[in-house]
Amino acid sequence: MKYASAISAAALAALPCAAFSQAVTIADMNAQDPCRAEVSKFEQAIGFVRQNQGNQAAQDLKEKLLPAKLENELLFKEGYCGLARYLRDKKLNR
Repeated sequence: MKYASAISAAALAALPCAAFSQAVTIADMNAQDPCRAEVSKFEQAIGFVRQNQGNQAAQDLKEKLLPAKLENELLFKEGYCGLARYLRDKKLNR
């Protein structure tokens, strides 16, 4: 019983640290991986459309701008930098 409460206390104490660690990791990711950050900006723009116009409008827009098949091919073959390059070439990253 003593061990269970000690484990619970340790887990609860670690929660704020985990949240801080995750925030730092996201900031580091953007600094270390600009390609992923660029793709994330595009996804955030689609998320904005989703919030304001609904799921169907966001899905239609994303499919028109970046077809799912092409997105998967680029991501598989060239990674996030290939996907970011495509977004830049099509001027979809403002």
